Amino acid sequence: MAGVNARMVRAAGEVADGLVGHPLFTPEYLRHTVWPALQAGADRAGHTAPVPVAGYVICAVDPDEHHARRMAAAQIAFYASVKTYDAILTLHGFADEARSIRTARRTGDLEGMVDAVSDAMIDTIAVAGTPEQVRDQFTTRWAGLYERTLLYPPSFAGPSATTAVLDAFAPLTSTPVT
Repeated sequence: MAGVNARMVRAAGEVADGLVGHPLFTPEYLRHTVWPALQAGADRAGHTAPVPVAGYVICAVDPDEHHARRMAAAQIAFYASVKTYDAILTLHGFADEARSIRTARRTGDLEGMVDAVSDAMIDTIAVAGTPEQVRDQFTTRWAGLYERTLLYPPSFAGPSATTAVLDAFAPLTSTPVT
């Protein structure tokens, strides 16, 4: 079952076999909101086993670090343009950026949306940069947090973005990256 905010995550803990987390999830949001809500739902239903979480991590890879970060910023802006994800953005102090993104969206200013995503947002939410940088970022911030990590290339960037992610992480595993 998918869920973002505490009520839906709690429902997943109560009735589902697992949770699929959102690409805007962060390690801090997992610790602060997701895991406690999952546990509360599981406790309410009398489940004793932990509820597994599969989670997306926005992953933008390019030999040009700036280009990779712009791709990540565009994906973050897409999601941050709606209020559904305010709990995550507010936890990290990104309310001003979210307002700027939404203002740009209302006027159809796609570049303004991307420009409103701060470096701190990219560094908190995504892994972005050269292949070496994203592997290091992943290992430092994300490794081991999810039972299944789903590396999520920017959805608008086409097949080459997916290939770049697969190529960047292939050295770390002998099994397919999911």
